[in-house]
Amino acid sequence: MVALDNAVATSRELRAGRPGIRPSSNGREYSIDREPPAASLRLAVQASKGLVARPTRIFDTDDGRAELLMFANTDGAEMEFLLPWHLVIFLPDGMSGGCEWRNGELSGQPSSMPPNTIIFNPAQNYFWLRKRRSQASCRVLLLAIAPKVKDRLSTSGADAGSVRFVQRIGVDDENLRRTLLAVLEEIESPGWNSKFYAETLLTVLLGQLIRCASNLTRQHRVPYKKGGLPSWRLKRALELLESDLRQAPSVAELARLLRLHPTSFCRAFKQSTGLPPHQYLLSHRINCAKDMMRDQSRSLTEIGLDCGFSGSSQFSVVFRRIVGMSPREYRQSL
Repeated sequence: MVALDNAVATSRELRAGRPGIRPSSNGREYSIDREPPAASLRLAVQASKGLVARPTRIFDTDDGRAELLMFANTDGAEMEFLLPWHLVIFLPDGMSGGCEWRNGELSGQPSSMPPNTIIFNPAQNYFWLRKRRSQASCRVLLLAIAPKVKDRLSTSGADAGSVRFVQRIGVDDENLRRTLLAVLEEIESPGWNSKFYAETLLTVLLGQLIRCASNLTRQHRVPYKKGGLPSWRLKRALELLESDLRQAPSVAELARLLRLHPTSFCRAFKQSTGLPPHQYLLSHRINCAKDMMRDQSRSLTEIGLDCGFSGSSQFSVVFRRIVGMSPREYRQSL
């Protein structure tokens, strides 16, 4: 962004891949931005009366950037992201005062975030996070990784071209957590040849994210949630919803096939997945549409119809609501 003073994000800036700046209750603003043509990310911390503090920085290269934000317990902040780079948000101390988040489709207001919480936001995905005033200070590590880093993994014989990352709010992976703690340690106490070490950690991180936050993630048994569907019923419900994009079964049909009352089915399905059946289906259709858009020979109208939408207008409205940009803008960003 050219200037940060009194900046407010516009829809045009967001569509161009620039995150917005939103003032918090105490006037501070946080933004992370990519300034073409230089492949670097810049983060600024600003107060209503001027620049207050810049985060510690470990590196700033063509491959990535890591920055550590320090928040006092009285600080409140909003951060909004829509970037051409993959973003990892690491909360080593958690957030004792709670926060709010949304991604255009889902939202949450947890009363607290546990220590070592990990949030992964893939390139071109929207994510908004608000930190409330809390009982204790906390650190927030922002780690941006250029998508091209994935190409390095292909040289080892792996097929990285088929990888499709997915957004994860609260990644539960011990290997990823240990690597992020190593990044944090390097920020707070840099060692010998720190830049090379940090760039190596980037590659390791991306490989770990492929394992725990992509279409290649090894499928685990879905844990039962109190009040939710038993694992076998949830698995069957997802199979029925995802098997035919064009003609998905209605809620009444799903409930009948699972031998449940429609109201009970909807309540238990939402408890298990976090979404009502209809919203889950829309999200699945949009994710499939994203993958289809990589084939430039297919028209957006054709993709929308193949994904079960009645026409290009409905497809565009739902896509923008969930993704934060139109199908055409998303395809141009690929």
